[in-house]
Amino acid sequence: MDNKKRTSSKLKATDTLDTRPHIFGRTVTSTFRKMFSFKHQPPGNLRTGMIPPIVFGALLVNIPTLLKLRSYLKQERSKRPADDVRILFYSDNLDETNGIANNLRNVIPYMRSHNMKAFLAGSAFNTRPCGVVESSYCILLPRLFSMEQLGYANSELAIPRVGPVLRLLKRYPVDLIELETPSPGAWLVCFCAKVAGIKVFSHYRTDVPTYTRTLVKAKWMYYFVLWLMKIFYGMTKPVVSPCKDYAEILTSQLKVPASQVQILPRGLPLEKFSPDLRGKGMWEKFNGSPSSAIQTGSARKVRFSFIGRISKEKNLEFLNGVWKKFAALHDDVELMYVGYGWYLEEIKKFYEGDNSVHFAGEQGGEALASLYADSDFFLFPSVTDTFGNVVVEAMATGTPALVSNYGGPHDIVMDNAAGRILPIDETAWLEALEECRRIYLEEPETYQEMRETAHERSLKYTMESSTKAQFDFFRKLKRKYYRF
Repeated sequence: MDNKKRTSSKLKATDTLDTRPHIFGRTVTSTFRKMFSFKHQPPGNLRTGMIPPIVFGALLVNIPTLLKLRSYLKQERSKRPADDVRILFYSDNLDETNGIANNLRNVIPYMRSHNMKAFLAGSAFNTRPCGVVESSYCILLPRLFSMEQLGYANSELAIPRVGPVLRLLKRYPVDLIELETPSPGAWLVCFCAKVAGIKVFSHYRTDVPTYTRTLVKAKWMYYFVLWLMKIFYGMTKPVVSPCKDYAEILTSQLKVPASQVQILPRGLPLEKFSPDLRGKGMWEKFNGSPSSAIQTGSARKVRFSFIGRISKEKNLEFLNGVWKKFAALHDDVELMYVGYGWYLEEIKKFYEGDNSVHFAGEQGGEALASLYADSDFFLFPSVTDTFGNVVVEAMATGTPALVSNYGGPHDIVMDNAAGRILPIDETAWLEALEECRRIYLEEPETYQEMRETAHERSLKYTMESSTKAQFDFFRKLKRKYYRF
């Protein structure tokens, strides 16, 4: 990014680039100039009515420039070989801490380091005075409009400024744009791409209808969102799905033709997660044990953990109810919550005075990997995750996972050899927790086999295998759309 072109006298060296606490692993390497944006809006069902006119207004104002870009990109593309595919991944929520942002921020640098021409863009959060570039590759565009997402604190519905996008596309031409979420910004990018003659498709990373039904009180919003999703995924075919469950949802609920659904694996930087990190003392830093008394073996408590975004859509109310009953029967078990989210304070109040539950806050790097490794079992009752990055990360450290029988996580665990796949039924989860406790305390050989199987299965989700499959798909898509 050219700092000279992207900075402005209006942005002073003393300006704070983000009023939120620093997010692990993200460093601002350059900035955009300050631009006009509407005042950040609070959540509201009716307030979402502001979004369509802003989206279409931004599109209409930029149509002349988009048509010029269309001509330029056509000429530029004709000079390159058919297999020279360049792709932009766009997601509004890159400036948050969530599975989508974390996954993309791992995948894109890997692709770029292996000579795959991939770019990543999203919208800057409302806590920033301007757009920024983080770690020299993640472009957080200046926003035109943003509002708090309904029922989902610390997450935004955002619309980026179109001008910077068009300048970037001329400087860094792309053949394909993959939209990661059906957000307002993605709608605008979709319309602009179609005018500019760029093939756009989508990835079903978020179960938005279920989120809406879970988090928004107004029932009509669920049907409204479902209707919008049908239109969005109808415009952005083919649609990539990470698992069979959501491929079926795309065809049955969102009416995407089966021939237009592509199941592709996801990959994670598994080298960051290892069983060798177990027993280094990280767990004791957060469970109240004195640093000089690192407990090992059967003398310590049986450790369970939840790691991820602390939000209701992860089915944490259900987990809390199950844990209360389970912990009341045993004084040798403990649960560690690792992560941050709007639901965290409610959970802390729920467990006030309960010594079986601990909170490690948001962690990253080796500290996070060590907490995975120190866990004896990983608990993930979510029914809204299309994949489950945290499940793979836990298993990569040798930690067996207990997951629901709905969505992407159960495809990762596969069967009881690497954990447990359970219906959302309190009795079933209580019985599974009892069984896990017994296996850990009384059947060390069985437990060790579970750890080894979990680690082995995680190796299916390497960056190498997933990115190769993705770029093979991208090349075929480019050839078909542009008729090489």
